[in-house]
Amino acid sequence: MSTADTDNNNNNNDDIPNICANCGKGEEGSDSLKACTACHMVKYCNRECQIAHRSQHKKECKKRAAELHDEKLFKQPPTLEDCPICFQRLPTLLSGSMWYGCCGKSICSGCCHAPVYDNEGNIVTEKGCPFCRTPLPTTDAEMVEREKKRVEAGDAQAMYNLGCDYAIGDRGLSQDYKGIRIMASSRRTWEC
Repeated sequence: MSTADTDNNNNNNDDIPNICANCGKGEEGSDSLKACTACHMVKYCNRECQIAHRSQHKKECKKRAAELHDEKLFKQPPTLEDCPICFQRLPTLLSGSMWYGCCGKSICSGCCHAPVYDNEGNIVTEKGCPFCRTPLPTTDAEMVEREKKRVEAGDAQAMYNLGCDYAIGDRGLSQDYKGIRIMASSRRTWEC
């Protein structure tokens, strides 16, 4: 078991006493207290205090760590954003929406296939992005360039798409491990 700075963990440590669980020193008695990274229930002033208190803390720590794991495991996934055109919630299935590399927006399938009208009420026949009206890419190289621009802007979906392109050798890119690094940087857990 290791410790981490209390500022670095994601849990709320306001209700944890600011004293070392082993020796009882407060924050003023030591440089800084570090919380147990497994359970976040107790704090220690140093590694020696943590090791000395381990036998008393072990059973309670394992129980709380299992509870925290279950909370994380069964937590609801974040909801997808809304379609920027119709403001309906995007479907959870990938087939229900489409990502556009020009503006980095995910658009629902209904808006992607809806007819587009110009200022005079005529149907526009040229296909383009339903959100920003940029013409769709005509070549794989153009699509890759758009993805690379979105990657530079920090777009996670673009990182994932470009990583998949490299990983499977799609859109004229050579199959490369570079794709795995790009996908890992997107912090996505989807599979290609």
